[in-house]
Amino acid sequence: MPTEWVPPVDELTEEFPTRLTTGRRLDSYNTGVQTGGYASPLRERGSIVISPEDGAAFGMAEGDEVRVRSRRGSIEVPVFFDRSLRPGLAFMSIHQPHEADVNLLTIDAWDPKSGTAEFKATAVSIQPVESTA
Repeated sequence: MPTEWVPPVDELTEEFPTRLTTGRRLDSYNTGVQTGGYASPLRERGSIVISPEDGAAFGMAEGDEVRVRSRRGSIEVPVFFDRSLRPGLAFMSIHQPHEADVNLLTIDAWDPKSGTAEFKATAVSIQPVESTA
């Protein structure tokens, strides 16, 4: 049944200008329980992935440590670039909570029609971590 589109609850603002989406990676079947005990050449450590355009605009290089902050919390992770992402969109995997607990950032809102969580639409800011050296 067609439904009317409703924007995400967690609105983008000047303070939180980037839309974070979460998901799975190919190397970690489902939640990684069945594949987590095995080495994979595809497995990446916990990180955030953004467009090269956003990386340039934020003054970041691949591998830099960044602080990802939402209205609920913040974490520090390395940043990597992916040309398939449009500017303003970021991706984090759910597979490495011990390295990058993305659930500290996501929202608790639920879609009233589907009954599913709205954790794929979190507004965040991404800033370089200041070096202490």
